[in-house]
Amino acid sequence: MTSFSLLHLASIDSTNTYLLQQAAIQSCHGQVVVANQQTAGRGQRGRRWVAAPGDALLCSIAWQFERDWPLDGLSLAVGVMVAEALADAAPSRLSLKWPNDLLVDGTHKLGGILIETVPSQNRTRTAVIGLGINLRTPRSTDLGVDALPAIGLDACIDAQVGRDDLLNRLLATFAAGLPIFAGQGFAPFRARWWRLRAFAADQVVARLPDGSCNAGRVVDVTDRGALVIESADGLHTLVSGEVSLRAAGA
Repeated sequence: MTSFSLLHLASIDSTNTYLLQQAAIQSCHGQVVVANQQTAGRGQRGRRWVAAPGDALLCSIAWQFERDWPLDGLSLAVGVMVAEALADAAPSRLSLKWPNDLLVDGTHKLGGILIETVPSQNRTRTAVIGLGINLRTPRSTDLGVDALPAIGLDACIDAQVGRDDLLNRLLATFAAGLPIFAGQGFAPFRARWWRLRAFAADQVVARLPDGSCNAGRVVDVTDRGALVIESADGLHTLVSGEVSLRAAGA
């Protein structure tokens, strides 16, 4: 089993940025950076990740893959690992919104995943897996355009979940799951992601990077992690993490 090396920091601009810089100059496979506060945390599509000190698990994990190994679907596989680590917290309420969000009741965002990569030594590529999971429901109401309201674990379960306990659960899941992805890709996680998918019975709207939209039903996810939507004019395969997916009418 992989042995992780943990670095705890009181404050940093971004745990992802720190590990990307480290990975570019030296091997940091299995390095984990945990911060009590991020001053420039990032989310998908350039959004800021904002959390009051101590209110969220803010961490990044570095994992080296063979340089030419396809990382399509890694954010979905990581989502499956996170959801399964939290399964005893709110098993019937958690779902995964393609490609990188953890939802509660399909309406509130509990956490997000941001994966960035950098070429690293010995013909490898390091994926930096950034996680933000709310321990307590954020007090800020500045959600931004198209953002779902946020929720914390404190609103989902009776018992208080500590940051270190949550991190230990996640690392145990990653130690088992990331080597599988490194050898087989997303395919072994496909059925598990499908069972956990958000908006399973809903019409959805996908907003594409060019501003256009596709509306329909989610009918499949491929072995490479692409989402397939069936609309009135046929099937559409979504591959870009820059796509914004919402339930119709939300």
